[in-house]
Amino acid sequence: MQIAIKPIDVWLFRDGKPFTAGEDHIAESTFPPSPFTLQGAIRTKILADKGVLSQFASQEKPDPDVGYSDNFGNLRLCGPLLMYRKNNEWERLIPMPADVVKAGEHYKLLRPNSNLPFMTNLPNYLQLLWAQTPERFKEAKAWLPESEWMRYLQGQAPEKVVKQEDLYTLEPRFGIAIDRAKGTTQEAMLYQSRFIRLKDETALWAEIDGVSLSERGFLRFGGEGRAAIYEALSKQLPPLSQFNTAVHDVKRFKVVLVTPAWFSGGWQPKGGDWSKIFGSQVRLVAAAIPQPLLLGGFDIAKGIPKPMRAFVPAGAVYFFEADEPIQIPDNFCFTETPEDVRLQNNGKNAWGEIGFGKVLIGRW
Repeated sequence: MQIAIKPIDVWLFRDGKPFTAGEDHIAESTFPPSPFTLQGAIRTKILADKGVLSQFASQEKPDPDVGYSDNFGNLRLCGPLLMYRKNNEWERLIPMPADVVKAGEHYKLLRPNSNLPFMTNLPNYLQLLWAQTPERFKEAKAWLPESEWMRYLQGQAPEKVVKQEDLYTLEPRFGIAIDRAKGTTQEAMLYQSRFIRLKDETALWAEIDGVSLSERGFLRFGGEGRAAIYEALSKQLPPLSQFNTAVHDVKRFKVVLVTPAWFSGGWQPKGGDWSKIFGSQVRLVAAAIPQPLLLGGFDIAKGIPKPMRAFVPAGAVYFFEADEPIQIPDNFCFTETPEDVRLQNNGKNAWGEIGFGKVLIGRW
């Protein structure tokens, strides 16, 4: 089932950095939220509908549908992705891929270049990304709409993009820490939080499988338990894998993250062994990777913070070569899962099953 999620007021999605009122002054938001946020909201909703939410933490055993702690049960997710409605039709958006740059009023694509007149110190013979243009270029800060995905994946620079101000605004609000024992405010504990306010025709898209969910309802979503409403889409949007059909049986391809991914070696598998991900031998030629995204969160069931880990953010692009054409399966997951989480999920790539490592695959 595909759903649209909309806020009732504003949302707060804290980044993974520790924050203590009085020591820090600004609580930043990350948007779109991570699959962890979506998984927590859907789990809470299903447990509440079953009437077992209050007993869930004390039982310390997995629910057959949504699991327990880092066991995700039968729950399968894709998203969340930002989307907006144009001419009464929903269209998904992804953060601008990191190999797209802006030169003047136009967009250009960065490509690996092995014929540079100078040497680099990039590891493992990785190639420098280069734009074939005499113009100075800068980072393309925008969103890539679904109508442009196929053009981009076929190796052409996008023509139409969507600006952040057309989708949402950052709304700063001030707060002051509360002494829970006394129920009073604390001196010199003023802080600022940056909330997300979506525009009218904007929402989050998600796909939910493996569990029974009512077609519409309320969710506790993000920081401070802010409320959201969701509703099943009457017209299903195509699966992400549908955009990858044009690159089957190719030897050179690029992988674009549309949701964050985690790897045992930081931005890649440990030792650079990509065969763990693809099931066949491929060579990493180049990569365009923004700064890492820190994700942790709070385990409500156990009452403790989750471990903080660095993820590769959405928009990162990896360029690969293979000696022989490879087939990319429809359920391809471009992520790993830590061993302790795998053990709780019977050895499955569990983070891939709840929405991490979703990709678009194109030519270069």
